[in-house]
Amino acid sequence: MTSAIEKNADPYKSSSFIGISLWMCPIGAAGEAYTKIIQEAAEEYGTFDFKVPHVTLVAALLSDNVIERARELATRMTPYEFESDGISGRDAYFQSVYSKMKLSPEAIRNNAIAQEFFEEECRTNPPYVPHLSLVYGDLDANQKEEFKLKILQNKTTL
Repeated sequence: MTSAIEKNADPYKSSSFIGISLWMCPIGAAGEAYTKIIQEAAEEYGTFDFKVPHVTLVAALLSDNVIERARELATRMTPYEFESDGISGRDAYFQSVYSKMKLSPEAIRNNAIAQEFFEEECRTNPPYVPHLSLVYGDLDANQKEEFKLKILQNKTTL
């Protein structure tokens, strides 16, 4: 089987993604708000309801010992917060519409630590763009724009 990493491809582009991703998940009111947005979008556009809002730390991990290594990684990371920097999207199944997160020094540091931990798997990753996906799917440009406007009109705090 050829992985996204072996092909040097963008792991977020296709719904046939293979591998394990490490996520930071919002909790409390923020987690509830993002969950609601994700569920409503999935209903409205007939897209996948992935249920768990998250900011990906690293993706496309394929090694057999990811869980053990992730536990060790967690001991070396420092807690940090994300702040939304607007709504965006691109032609990628897992990043169709997302809340772009500000690239803080803590986010950069923790991503660098994670990439060092999983050096082999992360060698060909695209540059880190912290984001919280709101829609997984293949929406056309009009649907993406409609969804972004709906969020902004509802003055949803992200």
